[in-house]
This record gives sequence, C-alpha cells and structure tokens, in this order.
Amino acid sequence: MIAAFDADDLRRHGFVGFIPASTVDLGQANIPAGSGVYVVVRGSAEPPKFLDRGGGGWWKGRDPTVTHQRLRAEWVDGAETLYIGKADALCSRIGLLIGFSRGKPIMHWGGRLLWQLEKCEGLLVAWKSEPYFAALESDLIDEFVDEFGRLPFANLKRGDRNVPRPPVMRETRSEDE
Repeated sequence: MIAAFDADDLRRHGFVGFIPASTVDLGQANIPAGSGVYVVVRGSAEPPKFLDRGGGGWWKGRDPTVTHQRLRAEWVDGAETLYIGKADALCSRIGLLIGFSRGKPIMHWGGRLLWQLEKCEGLLVAWKSEPYFAALESDLIDEFVDEFGRLPFANLKRGDRNVPRPPVMRETRSEDE
C-alpha cells in the first residue's frame, strides 16, 4: 500500500522518472514503450493557485478550462499525487498527456485540471511498468480514496473495475503434511 502518495512513497513502490512536465521530451528513450501506470505529482501538498485559463489543448473544439469553484471542489487537501493514469504504451500515453499540456489539440481530456495550476510546468511525471496496468491503476485509485476520502484532483472517474488481474499463487501441500 502506498500510504502518503508522495514521491518518496511512489519511488519505494517502483515508480521511476519524476521528470518535470516542462522538460519531458516527447521522444524520450527512457520512458518505456510497454504498459504501465503513470502519475503526476506535485512537490508540495500546499493548496495551489489556480489559473483563469488552462494551457491544455482544445480537443474537438472543447475548451478544457473549468471554473475556480470546480477546481477548489476537486482539490484534495494534503495530497501530492494529483493524477493516476494507465497506459498500454507508456511512452505514447505520457506523450499525449504532455502534448495536451502544451496546448496541442490531442486527446488526453482526463487530467485536464492539471494544466490550470499555477507552475504546472513543474509537475513531475513518473511511471511504473506493469503488464496488469489497468488492475494496478484501479488498485492505486482505490488506495488513494481510502487514504484521502476522494479521487485524486485531476482524476474525474475511478479506474476500470472489471479488469484482468495477475494469477494468484496458491501454496501446494505435499502429502506428507
């Protein structure tokens, strides 16, 4: 279980990267091509300042900007992890997240609230490779809700519930027992 959901706890649980959003190179070789879970972490749990206009891209002509009232309602006091996402291709999905943050009209509508935070370019992106990525995302969101009583700030829905999970290893007993 990841108790506090800060960068140190995430590192202890196998997350790597922790690259500032502003410096993520969309073609980075160090972001795996395979499946996994990615997170967006803020280096502070202090309440942020919200921007009137977000920097996110307009997908299908829709403005990703929301009101300050909505942002305050979604904010999770004490949490440093702001978004938890899954990807069947981490490099590609993180590329969509970052491209959207830079105003490109591409699909990464989930997480759009991130780009209305002051100093959002300093948000850290980290990932963990995982073949059962949908199950891990769902479990992490459940753990976050258990810890904070609500979804992460920029997650606007829970993870998938009915997803493949790793096989359970059962102990076998010898007949001598």
